[in-house]
Amino acid sequence: MKITDVLRKVVKVCDSVSEWSGKAVSWLLIALIISLVYEVISRHFFNSPTFWAYDISYMLGGTVAFIGGAMALKNKQHVRVDLFYAKLSPRKQAVVDIVLSVLLFFPLLIYGFTNSFAAALLSWERKERIMSGFWQPPIYPLKMIISIAFALLIVQGVGELIRNVLKLLHGREV
Repeated sequence: MKITDVLRKVVKVCDSVSEWSGKAVSWLLIALIISLVYEVISRHFFNSPTFWAYDISYMLGGTVAFIGGAMALKNKQHVRVDLFYAKLSPRKQAVVDIVLSVLLFFPLLIYGFTNSFAAALLSWERKERIMSGFWQPPIYPLKMIISIAFALLIVQGVGELIRNVLKLLHGREV
């Protein structure tokens, strides 16, 4: 088995993890919509607002946005300013992507992961709760979601880095 075949399999695994995690959390959007519709009906038709809808909405919405980030990276859905990038050859695009991944992407994500994970562990240890509002829900699960999101972005980043190395070697998407 050639090294490029092994690298392609690694890319496929990274892509699968991102795709699976993104699709899995997308189901939370249904719960988010139901809770918001319930809140609107309860507030406007029965003059009885809920005390939990706001907290549920940012927890579910945040989870979808954070975890969905890796899938967005896989599908090239992140914002890119490409004044010059689009005019470059595939090999030159790969060089730009590799350099920026090594110099910016991975250092920032590793920094974000280590700090968010430490904060999540501390929050979990203290059983931290949100002190605003009546409900005071626990926040430590959402803090752990942030760390998981950074980890998923790192996994997809590895796949993208390998994909760009293969593009650099072959001059096209492989």
